Parts: sequence; C-alpha cells; structure tokens
Amino acid sequence: MHLIMGGRYMGKLNYAKSLYGEFKSICDLERENLREAELILNLHFGVKNLLEKNMDINVTEFFMKYNFKNSVLIGDEINSGVIPLKYFDRKWREETGKLYYELAKNADIVDRVWSGLALRLKG
Repeated sequence: MHLIMGGRYMGKLNYAKSLYGEFKSICDLERENLREAELILNLHFGVKNLLEKNMDINVTEFFMKYNFKNSVLIGDEINSGVIPLKYFDRKWREETGKLYYELAKNADIVDRVWSGLALRLKG
C-alpha cells in the first residue's frame, strides 16, 4: 500500500502517475464507489460521505476491512489550520486524521506531496 497525502491541487495524482504510470482501476471516493482498486482518490471525501450518512460509524474500522494491500491511496490533508466551528466539520477532520494514522501505520510507503514535490515519510 502506498499512501499519498498533501494539500488540494498540489500534484498528488501526477506524482502517483509518475511512479506507476496510468492506472487501470480508479475509485473516486468523492462519488462513493469504494471497491478494491489500483488507485483510490479523495479519501477525505469518503470519510465525509460516511459521516453524512451515519455519524456513529467507526470510519477507520469501515475502511480497514477493505484490502488496500496493492493500492495507491490519495487524500487531502484537512487537519491543519483553523479549527472549524461546526461540530460536523470538526468530526470530519478528526475522523480523517484517525484514518490517515491507521493507513500510514499499515502502509509500505507514505509520501507527502506539496507543490508537486514529494517528501518520503515512510518506506
């Protein structure tokens, strides 16, 4: 598993393609079609979608039941900056951070991409 995190529009997808070429099977969690795929985009939106449907769900447990062993996972960093005022936004931020923590712990490679530059954090 390769986890790639970074700011919105900072070149995460281009970085993944530079390493692995074009992907045959892509899942975009902004549109909620999680399945076993080579590339999984927008982890943060997957968390948001789950919370919008059920605030009591254990997001990390939900995601960890999938086999991401051979996948590249890409998500935006949403845990920095001003703490949101709305409870839902704080919960989304917290649950996304917990998920990234577990994914990073289990990933073979973890990279942070900023302005198209990758920093290898693990692997």
